[in-house]
Amino acid sequence: MAKKIFPLTILLSLLLSSISLTLATDYPLSTKSRWIVNKSGHRVKLACVNWPSHLKPVVAEGLSSQPMDSISKKIKEMGFNCVRLTWPLELMINDTLAFNVTVKQSFERYGLDHELQGIYTHNPSIVNTPLINAVVYSLGRNDVMVILDNHKTVPGWCCSNDDPDAFFGDPKFNPDLWMLGLKKMATIFMDVNNVIGMSLRNELRGYNHTAKDWYTYVINSIFFLYHNAHVKLKHQEIMHVN
Repeated sequence: MAKKIFPLTILLSLLLSSISLTLATDYPLSTKSRWIVNKSGHRVKLACVNWPSHLKPVVAEGLSSQPMDSISKKIKEMGFNCVRLTWPLELMINDTLAFNVTVKQSFERYGLDHELQGIYTHNPSIVNTPLINAVVYSLGRNDVMVILDNHKTVPGWCCSNDDPDAFFGDPKFNPDLWMLGLKKMATIFMDVNNVIGMSLRNELRGYNHTAKDWYTYVINSIFFLYHNAHVKLKHQEIMHVN
């Protein structure tokens, strides 16, 4: 009996095969008018996949099941050239969590013994490393770019309108600590070529949401990063968002 191929599968295959991607190994990237370009001035089209790392263990999902290089290679083989890597703000504003808690300790804290054994099997090199940099370098080795996405404040699942960190000023969303966390993250990965950008915050929302506050805090954060974290923005790029 012939194997059935559903129309949606055909459509997805056609879409992926039609994506023309320029490899971005010619770093750094910059903008030229509306386009993202590499060092040689060639346009770079981002085709990104999400890789969650904002849940309670603060470790990229799937590392207990497959070697990280296998996952990175698979991402590339599927036609993507970029990963949106999520992270919780507490990873940067809590120095103990960022630099003194290892992958092993984080999994033990939540009783994830089975998953920890999977880490020992598939990714033993990260067992005793800090949480912050487990997969970024693996993605770089496989020519995959990274956008660091500040997903929420407290590690855990997202999202609903009544989350305590849904919008600026909520109980778990202090704007000053948020900008400090962004600064620390930007500084850590400033010289890592395949980290090409940062998503300042995921899905700003909630009952306290206003367009005016959104604009004020986002613009302030961009200037804060430019002046305090030496983020490499061109003057005209800053003026464009002002």
